[in-house]
Amino acid sequence: MHHIAFIAAGGAVGALARYWVGIAVREAWSFSWPFATLLINVSGSLCMGIMFVLIERSQIHPDWRSVLMVGFLGAFTTFSTFSLETVELWEKVSANTAIAYALGTTTSCVLAAALGIFLTRQLLT
Repeated sequence: MHHIAFIAAGGAVGALARYWVGIAVREAWSFSWPFATLLINVSGSLCMGIMFVLIERSQIHPDWRSVLMVGFLGAFTTFSTFSLETVELWEKVSANTAIAYALGTTTSCVLAAALGIFLTRQLLT
């Protein structure tokens, strides 16, 4: 049962971190583009790649996988928000803007995860 509590704790911290980053980005820049969500998803994907390798290479105990990857990063990244914002861009701005945002976000996040894995493996070699 303690395993679930650790996931929940990581999720609570991840959700708060997402909220604070979103507020900070929105206060710093005023965009019609949902830049905060993009930044959160890309940085979360990068961190997911880093954590994957650190756990794979036993630099971090596997029990931390639940806390960091499932809990924290699961709550920090915002693909449900991303999906809603994509639909809103489609409805309120344009189909082209929505498609550009969707493609840009998914491509950036996959590349960030790959970069995190690559860089972390290089650093640990």
